[in-house]
Amino acid sequence: MSDGYTPLDEQISRAVRDGVRTEAAPVGRHLAEVRGLSVRAIRQLERIEADLGAERSSRVDDLGVLVDLITAGWRTVDERLARIEELLGGDERVDILGLPGAEQDALSAEVLDPPAAAA
Repeated sequence: MSDGYTPLDEQISRAVRDGVRTEAAPVGRHLAEVRGLSVRAIRQLERIEADLGAERSSRVDDLGVLVDLITAGWRTVDERLARIEELLGGDERVDILGLPGAEQDALSAEVLDPPAAAA
């Protein structure tokens, strides 16, 4: 077989191999590109998930600080009211009519002098 003749089945296999190689190369590049893009998208999603987790944790911390501030504010109000009650004699009920300059309205007068019950 030194006369340069190649059997037909060998020619067909070489042609098929060359054709597949020629057609498969762009498909392989496209597949590698898609794989790279999917890896990049996964990394971005993981980064977004981490950012959201950190943001959520930060908001929970902010909420905790807000609750502490509100609690401290109400505690201060409670302490101030306790001091005022102590200055007024320790009774929680304040007689606004007994304070100088207080105007008497119908409701206050009714509280002090309730109408007689109908018999």
